[in-house]
Amino acid sequence: MLIDALGQWPAWTWLAIVAAAIFAAVAHGAIGFGFPLLSTPLVALVTDVRTAVLTTLLPNLVLNVISIVRGPNWAATLRRYWPVAAYVLLGTIAGSWVLSFADLRVLKLMLAALIVAHLLLTRLRGINWSRLQQFPRLSPLVFGSLGGFFAGTVNVTVPPLLIYFSSLELAPVVMTQALNLSFLVGRSAQAVALVSSGQLGPAMLMLSLPLSLISVLALVVGFGLQRRIPAQTFARLVRVVLWAMAVTLVGQVAFGYGS
Repeated sequence: MLIDALGQWPAWTWLAIVAAAIFAAVAHGAIGFGFPLLSTPLVALVTDVRTAVLTTLLPNLVLNVISIVRGPNWAATLRRYWPVAAYVLLGTIAGSWVLSFADLRVLKLMLAALIVAHLLLTRLRGINWSRLQQFPRLSPLVFGSLGGFFAGTVNVTVPPLLIYFSSLELAPVVMTQALNLSFLVGRSAQAVALVSSGQLGPAMLMLSLPLSLISVLALVVGFGLQRRIPAQTFARLVRVVLWAMAVTLVGQVAFGYGS
């Protein structure tokens, strides 16, 4: 079964997938989040969005768990922010259902749009996100559900959740834990939905196991970089790669429609 699964793509495709997982995991370890944001579009460049979601799902789950429990007082973070994760769960169920029949070209455009949205967030410092706290019940519902929907469709949850958690002015460690809690819940719901629909079978899970191990090793490297290089330097590199991926994804779709 594993041999047959490996044979579905040429060797260079698998090398590209492994390289994408390594780069995304190193970035995740260095800045506290980012594995799906980087791995999904990178893998989608050589396959498609649905395949990218399936191949990176298990590594996502493993890295989310490690990122949650690595910081102090993680249990208190879980108790305080579980409602946001619950809204992410609901959105992910809806998004996973859409993923089962959506046009892959539309999903690529959605993924590119989310990447650009994430990149533009850092330039919107003039916006006072703390005003969201004037709506303590509506804000987590809206941003959690949106994050879950995008997680289920294109495997990217960061932009909506980053806006919401930024409005709370959390400490970096707490924000990392809260984000990864939401990611974990979303990924778990996504896994159940994909298994139930038959899209995530034993062969794909077997392929994800070595990719998960590679991702964990790369995550450890990222933790080391976090202590050795300025976060701004690494974040700048990630931004360059994300802009390049967004442009490439749009170009792929444009070429596909034009051919």
